Amino acid sequence: MNGIIDRFEGDYAVVEFDGRQMKDIPKSKIAIGAKAGDVIVLVDGKYQVDQVETQRRKAEITKLTENMWE
Repeated sequence: MNGIIDRFEGDYAVVEFDGRQMKDIPKSKIAIGAKAGDVIVLVDGKYQVDQVETQRRKAEITKLTENMWE
């Protein structure tokens, strides 16, 4: 199950799953260097950043907002 890191609060990351379900995940279970907006996936009990999906998502968001302010 993929999630998207929404933000960090104290010792937890607030992660969005399935489009709107928010869950607090201890930072200790998330790969070092993960940041808000990263797509994460559970691998062997620890959440790893899915670099490919994160980049795809960022490109999609950039494309959607490209002409927003014109």
